Amino acid sequence: MAETSRAVFVDGTNALYRAFFAPMPDLRAPDGTPTKAVLVFTNMLLKTLREEAPDYCAVVFDARGKTFRHKLYDDYKAGRDAQPEDLSAQMPLAHEVVRALALPVLEVPDVEADDVIATLVRSAPKDTQVSVVSTDRDLMQLVSERVQLLDGIRDRRYGPEEVEARFGVPPEQVLDVRALVGDKSDNIPGVKGIGEKGAAQLIQTYGDLENLIAHADEIKAKRAREALQNLADDARLSKRLATLKEDVALPESFEALRRGDPDRDTLRALYERLGFVRLLESLDADGGAPAAPDKTDVAVETLRDAKAVAGLAKQVAQWPQAALVAVDSGGSAVAGELFGVALAKDADQAWYVPVGGGGPDFESLATALEPVLAGKVGWVSNDTKRLQCLFAEQGRPLPAPHFDVGIAGQLLDASGPQGVEPLAKAVLGRTVRSWEDLAGRGAKATPAAELPIEALSGWTGEQAAAVAALVAPLSERLEGLGLWSLFEDVELPLTRVLAGMERHGVRVDEAVLAQLSTEYAGQLASIEKDIYASAEEEFLISSPKQLQRILFEKLKLPVIKKTKTGYSTDEGVLEQLAEQHPLPAQILAYRRLSKLVSTYVDALPPLIDAGTGRVHPTFHQLGAATGRLSATQPNVQNIPIRTEEGVRIREAFVPAEGCVLASADYSQVELRILAHFSKDPSLIAAFERGDDIHRQTASEVWEVTPEEVSSDQRARAKAVNFGIIYGLSSFGLANQLGIANAEAQETIDTYFARYPGVRRFIDETIDQAKHDGAVRTLLGRRRALPDLGSRNRALRQAAERMAVNTVIQGTAADLIKRAMLDVEARLFEMDSRARLILQVHDELVLEVPEAEADGVSGAVREVMEAGLPFAVPLLVEVGVGSNWREAH
Repeated sequence: MAETSRAVFVDGTNALYRAFFAPMPDLRAPDGTPTKAVLVFTNMLLKTLREEAPDYCAVVFDARGKTFRHKLYDDYKAGRDAQPEDLSAQMPLAHEVVRALALPVLEVPDVEADDVIATLVRSAPKDTQVSVVSTDRDLMQLVSERVQLLDGIRDRRYGPEEVEARFGVPPEQVLDVRALVGDKSDNIPGVKGIGEKGAAQLIQTYGDLENLIAHADEIKAKRAREALQNLADDARLSKRLATLKEDVALPESFEALRRGDPDRDTLRALYERLGFVRLLESLDADGGAPAAPDKTDVAVETLRDAKAVAGLAKQVAQWPQAALVAVDSGGSAVAGELFGVALAKDADQAWYVPVGGGGPDFESLATALEPVLAGKVGWVSNDTKRLQCLFAEQGRPLPAPHFDVGIAGQLLDASGPQGVEPLAKAVLGRTVRSWEDLAGRGAKATPAAELPIEALSGWTGEQAAAVAALVAPLSERLEGLGLWSLFEDVELPLTRVLAGMERHGVRVDEAVLAQLSTEYAGQLASIEKDIYASAEEEFLISSPKQLQRILFEKLKLPVIKKTKTGYSTDEGVLEQLAEQHPLPAQILAYRRLSKLVSTYVDALPPLIDAGTGRVHPTFHQLGAATGRLSATQPNVQNIPIRTEEGVRIREAFVPAEGCVLASADYSQVELRILAHFSKDPSLIAAFERGDDIHRQTASEVWEVTPEEVSSDQRARAKAVNFGIIYGLSSFGLANQLGIANAEAQETIDTYFARYPGVRRFIDETIDQAKHDGAVRTLLGRRRALPDLGSRNRALRQAAERMAVNTVIQGTAADLIKRAMLDVEARLFEMDSRARLILQVHDELVLEVPEAEADGVSGAVREVMEAGLPFAVPLLVEVGVGSNWREAH
């Protein structure tokens, strides 16, 4: 055997589980077979083979059924959820991939993969360097100078130093620490009362478990001392359970693990069957690795003078499209300072044009991008909205983008990989550095302005090349999942609308905020006095510990809910306790008002741009899994409107001189969408007649005429109407309305009896979602819900609620986005100077010249009410005023 021989042992079970839960879109083969885990697993395996270049290799899986550890301890791994069905379906496929790569698959009865790997490590010749691919902490006990643990997905390696940094002890003592700490995932008990840090300190002091137990009486910490004295047998059992078996009878000799040549024909057929297009295209002599695996050496040329930039323009004019990635100072849409832009045509090469700092100016960059700016060459990016803002601020607006990698990734899977780095890893099997990798993290991060041009050039070039490489596979996946139309017709053009809104911003009257700040400070001081009077002492109101003492020890109020740190004082608890004592209600009032002050009244002035006198929120296009927009800096979506104190904040949002604010709000849009999908004749008829839907529901449920409906009945009907959308239970409704659970259940049952179409819609939506593994909105927006098949009842029921809610709220998101595009188009047709400035839930806010107020209001209402084809009419309420509150 060669002196430099290398061996790689892959914990196949661990790798496949991690691949299954990897943050990337849920994938399926052309025949519907789930394939995400297999694809991530295959890319990880191919990458490992390329980088480690092992002479020997084996992929090891856990034995099926119980192992010898179950005989030692009946509760071993008890309580674990059953393996997800979609993962079970991919296990045999992973075996097929491994065998096609000519790698041994080891699965030994009665033992786990860890034990087989431990035996392989022990049996490997002493001069063989070994890499164990796994994230299982138990395997860290194997680490030595010749054995390292490798996280094949996150590219982390653990040698002896890394293990000691992780556990506080060297690898040979990890087992003793694990014996004390236990393992919840495997239901290994450990010694309750001793945490990982404490365990490491004890083992450092006493050397090993048995010596520690023998000297338990010497331990100063009472809790640890008593725990060891009482639970020594648990510690010994835990060590036996965590100890890896090193004498497993292997089905193969070590020499039989020598790598062979992959079966390319079998791989080709397998990739075709599973729909692994990129792997299929790049199938080559190394057995199926992508042609440019994990490429970090993108050739990046920095253009430092105008002549070089002009030369690039001639090349760009010949490109089919240009991938652009900018680096700037951050901040709002009008505050970002552009430092440079990288351009790439493909995955291998990029050019970086620095702006300022002794390099070319922006006009030189514009020269290089003239074919793009003129609309002759399409452009793509990872954040097209930001680029549109940056270029528009320089007076050179970009045309509509051709592709946005970030939006595509979010559309494919809202809970999946976000950004270039994770998408490149998941889709291309390629490592791309993040901004944190370049600049550092948190407060110690180096600002972009202080980084050398060479560093920015390499990073942006790498990003641009990855963007260029991602367009084709992401486009294919969007097409394959039926998302291309939503992407091309709604989400992509919406980036221009949002960029315009962010740049324009909304004017804020600081004098109004200053007045509110003074007024609310006085109110808080008054509430504070009331609190101290009710508590009969002064204390730190913001301290949960001190509040717990006052409520539960001094006032002897009943404990509603316990937490790890004591007794809960959250909002729900205080609302229940408020019926028994005035203090909880006062605390609630204090918290709500102080949060209002800190989040908005005092936080808004620093966000006002000195040059524009406006705040410029950043809108996140897919800020929620349902597709709804969100906003930050400031979060205009969450300004409270149900209290007088909250709604008054809207008085500070004002128009420019000579303008008014117009608010256009969809009325009861989610209930109208429910009527559309449920096709319930009673709901549809009520909306067609223009009835008060809550009064009509109350009339149906309590069998009285609409005129006889009481205010209490209408309130209950409203709670049920909206609760249905959110999967409200009888318990939740009872709490919300302050009624008995049985009465709440009766109300819900009567509702479904009167509106059977709604019951049918809910049942059919959940059934279809379980069949497809996902739900869709009216425009085809897709949300994967893997927990619909979970054996965990709580997870499954939550997923069922999400299924119904996503169809309704997601369609509402479709509608408001479609409305934003249509309103923008109508304003352009009218040659109006009105501007969209805010979007909040189902409401659009515009800044409108006073002379155009009537015309624009009518046009906006007309456009929004014609938004999407529903079975019931849409109703839009439009108001105009001198501030946002007045308009709404």
